[in-house]
Amino acid sequence: MNIKSLLLGSAAALAVVSGAQAADAIVAAEPEPMEYVRVCDAYGTGYFYIPGTETCLKVGGRVRFDVQAANSYVANSDLGWRTKSRAEIYLDSASDTEYGPLKTSIVTRFDFDGTYNDGVHTTTSLIAANIQLAGFTVGLADSAYTVFTNYAGDIINDDVISYGGFEVNQITYNYDGGNGFKAVVSLEDARLARNGTDVWGNARYVDDDNYKVNVVGGLGYSTGAFGFSVVGGYDSHVEEGAIKARLDGTFGNITAFLMGAWSTDGNTTNAFAPGDSYGPWGDWAVWGGIGGKFSDTLGANLQLAYTDNKTFAAAANLKWNPVPGLLIQPEVTYTKWDSIDQDQWNGMIRFQRTF
Repeated sequence: MNIKSLLLGSAAALAVVSGAQAADAIVAAEPEPMEYVRVCDAYGTGYFYIPGTETCLKVGGRVRFDVQAANSYVANSDLGWRTKSRAEIYLDSASDTEYGPLKTSIVTRFDFDGTYNDGVHTTTSLIAANIQLAGFTVGLADSAYTVFTNYAGDIINDDVISYGGFEVNQITYNYDGGNGFKAVVSLEDARLARNGTDVWGNARYVDDDNYKVNVVGGLGYSTGAFGFSVVGGYDSHVEEGAIKARLDGTFGNITAFLMGAWSTDGNTTNAFAPGDSYGPWGDWAVWGGIGGKFSDTLGANLQLAYTDNKTFAAAANLKWNPVPGLLIQPEVTYTKWDSIDQDQWNGMIRFQRTF
């Protein structure tokens, strides 16, 4: 065998071995490209795109701790300090459609009442769960009768004299003309509490097998400094209702409101004229308040309310934000119920972190 044949044979052998080794080699997979969370600013601050979708999500919430000396809603309730801790989680989604933004809102709440100290008396509530599209809202939300007139003042105990209902299943249409004009129509669940009482303990008709709904309708108009709204509600179980109107004004750093309501039957309560803890309003009720900012971190509010049945409620507070996201709010209330010839003072302080 000559040298040329030997070199060719060796080269062939090496090629076979190299081919076998190449077949057995482990090749590392290319890493998947990382999809970073993208900010979604089309619907306001705090939204981000859910990875792999065009749906935007916003996560938020708050943690609250209250300490109070008595109960603003109940006479003779000054029986020692009362404490409550609360946690709320907010989830909001939004995506663009040919009919406008498709949105959802979820609010869950967890309360722990300091009356119990065994660690197991935490209550869980679903406060909101609704879908919104093209002006329509379907699902769980506060009653349109309450929302349309923007609740009452910036007070913790603002509904000692109640101005309407809160969480209720509903089908609601809100119209916004873009020129200050607004309107609302709402069909709301008319089913009642299982014990036949409303949230204030007033006797109500029990649930039945009738296909009944409560009806709400309202109109409003606002300019840069002033706003006016009127809303009415009909309770299909009681076959009574109420009409409520509100006037708002802004004067520099000062805001003020005046709100009045009339019940179709002052001797009873209904879903839209709930009364107070000890009975109905009578024929009418009024609320008024004023609020102002002393600085970027300190403000104050005052609210007064009175009914035809001579229930009087007053509340005043300070709102201090020592750092962004943290609220420290002391509040003092006084309530006088002429129907039972009793009154009640209450002092409290709230610590709240919102994120």
